[in-house]
Amino acid sequence: MFVDLDALIASIRANVDAPAELLEIGCGDGLVTERLAVGFPNTALTGIDICAEPGRLYRGDRSRARFLRSSPQDLSVTDGERYQLVIISDVLHHVPRPDRALFLSSAARLMATGGTLMLKDWARELTPAYMLGYLSDRLITGERVSFLSESQLRSLVQHNFGSGAIRTEFRVKPWHCNLVLVISRLT
Repeated sequence: MFVDLDALIASIRANVDAPAELLEIGCGDGLVTERLAVGFPNTALTGIDICAEPGRLYRGDRSRARFLRSSPQDLSVTDGERYQLVIISDVLHHVPRPDRALFLSSAARLMATGGTLMLKDWARELTPAYMLGYLSDRLITGERVSFLSESQLRSLVQHNFGSGAIRTEFRVKPWHCNLVLVISRLT
């Protein structure tokens, strides 16, 4: 209802070469990871989340997917600059504002040299679709979610990755609120 996951995966594929290793931060139950496995059939997948059972609904090939209960901060200690592609989809608005810089800098430490990070979030805008998404997320999770506007998202990324780090951006149907920033590791 809020994002076309098949369109998201197709857009990701259109913007990057197939990586050897892919990390999904905030993988939840593993439903996006399952689609990523289909979209990148020769890629090793790692999904992390702080939920109780990351990847519990994943039905793909478990021999090339692993799920860890971990934060990006903790994983950056063990995995380092490993992943050619890092995906953060609809997670940032759940991260408390004071923790977002550390969250993103930890994600950057997980990117391989020349790697790409795809940051997808529901951008704050004054539309009925946005309000419906906000209320749904707030009521379903019970969390005090905090969405950023497009300019705030770009500013946060530039602060953490550098002024030229956003390579491109795109929207994912069905709603304009679905913004994806394609971020390159500059150093």
